[in-house]
Amino acid sequence: MSRKQALAPRAAIRNSHAMTSIRSLITALCTSVAFAAPLCAEPVKIFAASSLKTALDQVIETHSIDALPVYGGSAAIARQITQGAEADIVILAHTDWMDWLGMQGTLHPQSRCNLLSNALVIAALNDSPENDFQTADDLIAALNGGRLALGQMRSVPAGQYAQAYLSNMGWLEVVRPHLAETSNVRLALALVARGETPLGFVYASDVAAEPRVRVVFTPDPDAYPAIRYPMAITVNARAKSVAVAKVLAGASEVFAEQGFNAVPAQEVGRCE
Repeated sequence: MSRKQALAPRAAIRNSHAMTSIRSLITALCTSVAFAAPLCAEPVKIFAASSLKTALDQVIETHSIDALPVYGGSAAIARQITQGAEADIVILAHTDWMDWLGMQGTLHPQSRCNLLSNALVIAALNDSPENDFQTADDLIAALNGGRLALGQMRSVPAGQYAQAYLSNMGWLEVVRPHLAETSNVRLALALVARGETPLGFVYASDVAAEPRVRVVFTPDPDAYPAIRYPMAITVNARAKSVAVAKVLAGASEVFAEQGFNAVPAQEVGRCE
């Protein structure tokens, strides 16, 4: 065996030890908040209500935000986070679900604010006429044997707002047999857009995101709770989540283009 061949295994061992040391160093730096951003930059994970998809995707693209959005029903998102889902920022479509998350100890309490507002509408295909529903019977007649799509009234915010409206109008029990409940508001929108249901309770922003449908009726906003989208940072969030949250809070122009409204100044809170 030549001297060169004898030394080769030793060199390999030294190289192996060196690589192990380098990997250990990188791992250590990645766990340090001070060095995590430059060395181990991962996108900020934003768990958001499904009704935000079109607008939030646009905000992320417009402002070149390093973020990974995850969409779903607000109730489902809240439960996923309490069960250990890795979320940095949470944006829900109902204050009650954010209140619940806060009570579970998963949020930085000082980070919460109301990011956006919205309006409840009844949507139909573009060739459908506008309506002025004065009674539950008017609404049922417009269904023409079909169903009224809406989010699940027990857990989906859009469905909860619709339930509140129907209850306040005294229509709920009459209309209930004609409802088609879905696991999130975008599925209700899809049923209308595909012509599977003639009408659907959705948000004004949903209609702005779907070219196949239009608003045919706008419920009285005083007949259901004000629609607010609270945003908060989780207790396990990456340090750069604060900066991302501030960008989202300042993206009102893009959100407005997608059909969302601003929140009254006195209700906003601290988006940091």
